[in-house]
Amino acid sequence: MKSEILRPPFKPLGDTKSITVDVRIIASTNQNLEEKIKSGEFREDAFYRLNVLPIKLPALREHARDIPLIANHLLEKHCLLLDKPLKVVSPELMEIFVKKAWEGNVRELENVIRQGILFSSTNEIKPQDVDLDGGRNVSLPLENAPSHLPYKAAKEEILKSFNHSFIGRLLEANRGNVSRAARQCGLERQALQQIMRRYQIRADDYRI
Repeated sequence: MKSEILRPPFKPLGDTKSITVDVRIIASTNQNLEEKIKSGEFREDAFYRLNVLPIKLPALREHARDIPLIANHLLEKHCLLLDKPLKVVSPELMEIFVKKAWEGNVRELENVIRQGILFSSTNEIKPQDVDLDGGRNVSLPLENAPSHLPYKAAKEEILKSFNHSFIGRLLEANRGNVSRAARQCGLERQALQQIMRRYQIRADDYRI
């Protein structure tokens, strides 16, 4: 992350006088810009204009001792967003979390936490409730459908779980791009957006 305070004079559209404003530009990237400059993919003058105060954010695996704290925060956040009772991560799963490389950093951890909330049949999320290998083998727990609810309410609960899982994976694969996700699953963009609004699925949660 690189930032610079700029005070460039500019002329508003339709005006005859230039004015000066205080502007702070904050830019972030997961790319190696020095290598991009060498390959001609990034302008060197733009790099040095931005590279005033570089801040390197460590990968999640570099501060593994913070993972339990981050995981519990994400768990509380998404239980609330998904209107689910507060759950806990089992000790076995938390141990896996701490040892995992997390190539996708916090975003990947957040997606796994969301899966666990949706697929666990108890208030404890266990390793078998989540997809830790990217194999997408987690199945919708229809056998754990809430039979105590009326038919329509139980059906809506299953649909909610399915859509958060299915659309969440689509958005994750397409980095939050709704248009690409819609094309991939054969829906019109507007139709996918309607489903996302109905089940409170935010594309921003999947953008990197």
